[in-house]
Amino acid sequence: MSLLGLSAASVSLTRNAKGADSTSAATALAQQKLEQLRSMPLGAAELQPGIYYDPANRLKADGTSGGTFDRSWTVSQKDIPRFGLKTVTVTVAWTDSRSHSTQVASYVRCSTIPCS
Repeated sequence: MSLLGLSAASVSLTRNAKGADSTSAATALAQQKLEQLRSMPLGAAELQPGIYYDPANRLKADGTSGGTFDRSWTVSQKDIPRFGLKTVTVTVAWTDSRSHSTQVASYVRCSTIPCS
């Protein structure tokens, strides 16, 4: 009985560790894209209001193609949350035994005030 209990606990710990690794990788991918977007010129096409999908999707943890992660970002409409700012939210989603996602967000100044 105790061996069976230890075996189940070991499987659970392994699954939890793998899940933590995936969450960490997804958060790093989201942060990487957010920093890339924040460093772009204020009028860049990728910073116009809308929803964007990474062209390299199904990403590996290092950001190259051929993995399990899907990355997208949303740029808010003009002057949201406040005058002269837009919100950029990056989402990374993946599926193992179930679906997961993580998000990071930041404000970006508009190229003109008010945002055009």
